[in-house]
Parts: sequence; structure tokens; C-alpha cells
Amino acid sequence: MRVLLAFLIWGLCAQSASLPRYHLKPIYHEWLRELNEFRAKYAEAAQVSNMNHLTYDKELAKVARFLKQNDSCFDESTLERLDREAHYACYKNPLEEDFVEYTALHRNDTEGLNNFFGNEDLFRSVLHPKVEKVGCSFLRSYCVLKISSRAAIFTNVKRSTVRVLCIFRPKDHFTPDDPFYGKPGSHCSGEVTNRGLCKVTNKTKSNETMTLAMNSTKT
Repeated sequence: MRVLLAFLIWGLCAQSASLPRYHLKPIYHEWLRELNEFRAKYAEAAQVSNMNHLTYDKELAKVARFLKQNDSCFDESTLERLDREAHYACYKNPLEEDFVEYTALHRNDTEGLNNFFGNEDLFRSVLHPKVEKVGCSFLRSYCVLKISSRAAIFTNVKRSTVRVLCIFRPKDHFTPDDPFYGKPGSHCSGEVTNRGLCKVTNKTKSNETMTLAMNSTKT
């Protein structure tokens, strides 16, 4: 069961280098760029119109470091802690590319695609349209994880090296009603990036809160 769970809770993210570069402080900019690039590619492939553009949060990076304090690769205690977090481990990018390609070919099967976003599934956090913030940290050592046969529907990748763990906020669980479909960016409440992601600001949040309040008074 834990072997399956270990697959289901991990995601992918292009490795920025073959060796950890602790001395390069701006490395988190590269992590953020890669995560937003993956979200933009998926939004285009699936035609998700409300995918948020992530911003980096250093407090969440501290959470990521705290969650992976020991030297072993995703042991029992780490898995239990991560069960309570919106998280994502960074794999090498072939898995990402394979999923985006599969999504583009099956974009009309929204129910089938949503099945990849269950509570313990591979992309439940990194591709959740409503998450807004992320913080990441190097793991203490490289971990090589096997990829479950569940992923065989979209990839031939059997194992991958993991070096980075990311934590997201808010912690919302993915539901089939979370993604809106259409041209990427067409359901944004505020500004849109040139890749079709929604820029989240305090003003945007206020507008969304007001809209929800108005809708609730009408019902």
C-alpha cells in the first residue's frame, strides 16, 4: 500500500541542475519559473481558464524544510506529515511532458482527466487551479522513486530522481468544480500573464469574496 502511496503523492518538476546548489540563493526563482511553466502548459493542453500564477512564499519554504528533516527518502513519518499538506516533489521533466501531451490528446475527457486529481494523486497540488503560493526546499539527499503502473496510461517512465519538495497554499482539496474550461485566462478576475495564468492580488481576492457574498444573498 505504501509503495502505491509513494507514487500517488509525488509530482514532477524539471531539475535545475544535476547537483544541489545550496550556495545559489536565487535558485527558488528557477523552481517558481518551472512550476508556473508546467501549470501554463497544462492549462493550454486541458484548456483550463482559471489557473492561478504562483508566487513564492519563504514561510512555506520553511514548512517544506521542516517536513523533510531526516535523511531517509520519504519514510513512514514523512509520508504521514505530508498527508496533511498540499505538496509536490520535483521529478525530472519527461513525466511532466508526457502528462501534458496525454492531456492535449484527451482534453475533451474532463472527467477522465479529473481522475488524476484525487486526494492522494500525482498532480493534485501542483496543477490545482486555485493554489496561489508555493515554497520549496532541497531534500537532504537524492531519492530515486519508482513510478507506479498507474501512470503507464500516459508515460513509459519507470523511476525518477527527486531532489526538491514544495508546499502549496491554500490547502483546498481538488474537486471537479474547481477548474473552469475555455481559453486560458478567460476566467481570471484580474490581470493575466502572457501564458494565460491568473495573477492573484489582494484586489482580486476582494473581488472574488464580494462576488461570493453577492451570490449567497441571491440564493
